[in-house]
Amino acid sequence: MPEGVKEAARANEWISPYARGIALHPGQLGPGSGARDFSGRAYELLSALVEAKALTQEASANILKCSRRTANSALKTLWYAGMARWVDVFTAVGPFRLWLPAESRPPLDAQEACRLAVYGLFFSLAKKEVPGFNWQLVKAKNSCLHAQMAFNGANGPEKWLIDAPRLDEEINPAADVYILPMEGRKGEIPGKKFTLDELLLRPGMLKEKIKLA
Repeated sequence: MPEGVKEAARANEWISPYARGIALHPGQLGPGSGARDFSGRAYELLSALVEAKALTQEASANILKCSRRTANSALKTLWYAGMARWVDVFTAVGPFRLWLPAESRPPLDAQEACRLAVYGLFFSLAKKEVPGFNWQLVKAKNSCLHAQMAFNGANGPEKWLIDAPRLDEEINPAADVYILPMEGRKGEIPGKKFTLDELLLRPGMLKEKIKLA
């Protein structure tokens, strides 16, 4: 068990399923046929998947405002049509499936896949809640993957750089908002905005999930 996970366990702290990636296993490509009914939900989800670059089943359910089972059906429709693929991500807590547009590159490693998972959760809540929403993933040379959200703030256009440091990763001090796998890390970002994996997985508005360290 990775050291960060051991520390959380000793402190009886909730451990995110996206806290620490260990390995990746790519899934097989879909047949590329229209064998399934391509519904409006599938079109909506495809648009969001292309924009977000990666989504979990939970994030997909948020976007479609439906059950996880219904979201999974829409994802499988995209897979059958050859428009989406998946990678299975093995973590310190257990596996999860990350969905990607068919033509996109897979995550570099399991840690990046965990980052993509929580960025997708943040995206799924912000997309329909934040005015003037615009989203992109950014990666500088020799740095971890970050997200950037532009939107219309109370005093005009704003842009947030979002960092999602996983266990055993360093925090980027230049970020505006952090997605943390455990609350214990908020002591590393005094005065900065943050949310938690745990909060993003709960029902509710994004604005209620962003706190100040």
